[in-house]
Amino acid sequence: MFLIFPPVAKPSEPPAGVALLSAALKEHGLDCRVYDANIEGLLFLIQSDLESNLSPRDSWSRRALKNRETILEDIRTLSLYTNEDRYHQRVYDLNRLLSISVDPDRFRITLSDYSDNRLSSVSSRDLLKSAEQYRENPFYPFFEEKLKSRILDWDSEYIGISLCYLNQALVSFALAGWIRDNFPEKRLVMGGGLVSSWMARPDFDNPFADLVHVMIRGEGEQPLLELLNVSGTTKKHYIPDYKFAGEHDYLAPARILPFRASIGCYWSKCRFCPEKAETRPYAAQRAAKVLEDVQTMGRRHQPDVVHFIDNAMTPAFLRALSGQQLDFLWYGFVRFEKDFSDPRFCRDLKKSGCEMLKLGLESGDQEVLDWMNKGTRLELVSKTLKNLHRAGILTYVYLLFGTGAEDEDAARHTLDFVKAHKEYIDYLNLAVFNLPRFSEDADDMKTREFYHGDLSLYLNFTHPRGWDRRKVKQFLDKTFKKELAIGSRFRKNPAFFSSNHALFFNEEGEEK
Repeated sequence: MFLIFPPVAKPSEPPAGVALLSAALKEHGLDCRVYDANIEGLLFLIQSDLESNLSPRDSWSRRALKNRETILEDIRTLSLYTNEDRYHQRVYDLNRLLSISVDPDRFRITLSDYSDNRLSSVSSRDLLKSAEQYRENPFYPFFEEKLKSRILDWDSEYIGISLCYLNQALVSFALAGWIRDNFPEKRLVMGGGLVSSWMARPDFDNPFADLVHVMIRGEGEQPLLELLNVSGTTKKHYIPDYKFAGEHDYLAPARILPFRASIGCYWSKCRFCPEKAETRPYAAQRAAKVLEDVQTMGRRHQPDVVHFIDNAMTPAFLRALSGQQLDFLWYGFVRFEKDFSDPRFCRDLKKSGCEMLKLGLESGDQEVLDWMNKGTRLELVSKTLKNLHRAGILTYVYLLFGTGAEDEDAARHTLDFVKAHKEYIDYLNLAVFNLPRFSEDADDMKTREFYHGDLSLYLNFTHPRGWDRRKVKQFLDKTFKKELAIGSRFRKNPAFFSSNHALFFNEEGEEK
């Protein structure tokens, strides 16, 4: 089988999904090849002969084009990450090269995003148009010049497209249309996180049946094996196969490999959680077995950094990690669990290789947290942030504004909490709440379309306390950000790469 991960996603590390699929197929004696068309497609645009195409006339574009190779080399060099201003100059220059490689009147491409002002990613009709009109897609020359030879070199009946993010949707369907025209004998299989979300909709009636032969919901290992006539296996967990990653030069100063220790979320009780609305079951192995698997992956593929991509790393697995001294650094998403109230536990995590933890606080108001069913107490949050900071572990804190229980007073409580703990928070991610279309609470609110399209996963809604999106955004821009800027010690989020590059700015924190 030939597995493709299409543009556009952050090009700092290889995709985990296709690595797991490859591992499952190979373990059962099936030939498999993986191609990361995301990193290769973005580099193709960045390194294209722009002077013969768009002839950039402004000084910024000419400078970026002149220094193109130096910019790419610097992004992959750790010394760049000692200077945030210089880092951002390089990243914005690199992104400039992407933006001038396409028609700016129609397309917008960045290092983490893709949009087309004629076609919508949440409309099945527009996705099918993208497939029909694939020659108009900015990545069409890449398909022809780079991808075609790869497919010709691999004799396989099936081609799989891993569609995980909305930013990939239009390109994925352009790719599917191109494959159907150029390789009509091939059978197309499409899966991934976004496909799974579409298929989880109770009103989903596959509009892509004439284009894609097989669509897979959820984890694809078992369905793919059954499609390829492997029966009698019930194994659910595989050690990802990252052999393909050695063929690609990712935009990061270290070799980062993602690893998924569990499926779904072990908490799975938060209101409005998309995972909960999709009724995705939680599954995990014993912590000791997961630790054994990640160490095996480390020996096979020699990562500098492991990115744990679980919805939330389990307390049992964190305890297993805390007793190790791993050969790589690591980071991941965690909940505020009681283990973090122990300073020794946090120090042990640091010794194991933990450089950064991403924490979903959401709100600094206890009533809002209780309403959201987060299972989080602010007293524990305070202890956790202090202990992690003193252990030298970066904290990347996520906040969510505009939920149904929040009003301006509650949002100000969040501001006060963050100000009181700013010494212990390294990065902040601020988001405005979107209502998952099929969440249990959507029925109790007056809703309207957020994105117009039959595949949209979110709704806009009339806030029960009048705390609408406009007011939330005004509060964030005019109050929250301005007050935090006074005497701020928060680090600037890495542009486009966000948390994927954030840990490289750690200054080797020492216990205080």
